[in-house]
Amino acid sequence: MKKLIALISFLLLVTICSWSQELDNENFVITHGPWLQNMNQSGVTVIWTTNKPAVPGIIITNPDGTKRFIRNSHDGIIDGGGTLHKVRVEGLTPGSEYRYNLHSVQILKYQAYKVYYGDTLVTRSVNLSMPVLKSDKVSFTVFNDVHELSGKMGSYLRHNKTGNQDFWIFNGDMINYLQEEEQLFPGFIDTASAYFAASKPFYYVRGNHETRGYSIRELKKWFDFKDDKFYYSFDRGPVHFIILDSGEDKQDNSKSYFGLADYDDYRFKELEWLKEDVKSAAFQKAAYRIVMVHMPILKEEKQVWGIKFIADNFGPVLQNAGIDLLISAHTHRNTFYEKGKSGFGYPVLVNSNNSFVEVVVDSNGIKAEVKDQGGIILSDYQIK
Repeated sequence: MKKLIALISFLLLVTICSWSQELDNENFVITHGPWLQNMNQSGVTVIWTTNKPAVPGIIITNPDGTKRFIRNSHDGIIDGGGTLHKVRVEGLTPGSEYRYNLHSVQILKYQAYKVYYGDTLVTRSVNLSMPVLKSDKVSFTVFNDVHELSGKMGSYLRHNKTGNQDFWIFNGDMINYLQEEEQLFPGFIDTASAYFAASKPFYYVRGNHETRGYSIRELKKWFDFKDDKFYYSFDRGPVHFIILDSGEDKQDNSKSYFGLADYDDYRFKELEWLKEDVKSAAFQKAAYRIVMVHMPILKEEKQVWGIKFIADNFGPVLQNAGIDLLISAHTHRNTFYEKGKSGFGYPVLVNSNNSFVEVVVDSNGIKAEVKDQGGIILSDYQIK
């Protein structure tokens, strides 16, 4: 009996060692990405993941064919050692065409006085177009309420004029919740990377479902938000874009949040930022001002707490500032409120969970086409 137990133990040990060796021999690969974030006229952040810890870098090929190798550092230390990689590339020329390659050096062992490197992985080049300094036209697409149905998002993209778009805006609830960080990839990041995000950026608007789940506190690390905030603004073409975070839809003391919600105070701080942004030179000089927010900001008789809060507080600021269009989501219904019917003097376009919006802004005004999964135009709006 003892011999049998010893034999079984030996075979189990051999199996475990063999399994461990197979894991160690796994090829060093890119597992997700790349996807572009926080693009402005002179810089962009490139994000990707590997299956093993590495030191990340970017090889930039300039328009004249010369190359530049970029690694980021913080506090005197080169970034590296994890499997999530973010490299900020600066010093790019507005309106210029570049190519870039991901450069990842595997770390086998990281000790205090010795670092052992493994393979170096360099991917094929990807085209990168920087936005021009001044333009009287911009085209973008809005997705929202995908709720991890990446097949639906793929249908949108197959019928989307991807070659004509400058960027995409994900207007909230791209996931149901974030319990495990890996949900982000099959949920929408992998689909975005496959279709466009390696060469053109997307801007992320937090929805109320992106506030739920154990890992939601880590959401920012997978993206690059301007000033590291969920609310921010940026300028493209003739438009000043304001991205707002509407937070959760119920009161902070709702039992649904188990005492972990503090959105009212957060939104008051956001309100102070909004008051300053609409005073900025960028806002004042823009030919058009478009607001992106997950929950609609309009006046209605019956509203849940979160929507009423942003209507009561954000609505008057936007009304006085004179925005041209607010695009929202959340209700899972397509609705358009003309500027005289929103309660705040601006038009509101609410996109459903089964459609996407292609927007073109030029000297003729704002044109928005709402399309279904098959690319059929459900409605179109022209705002002069």
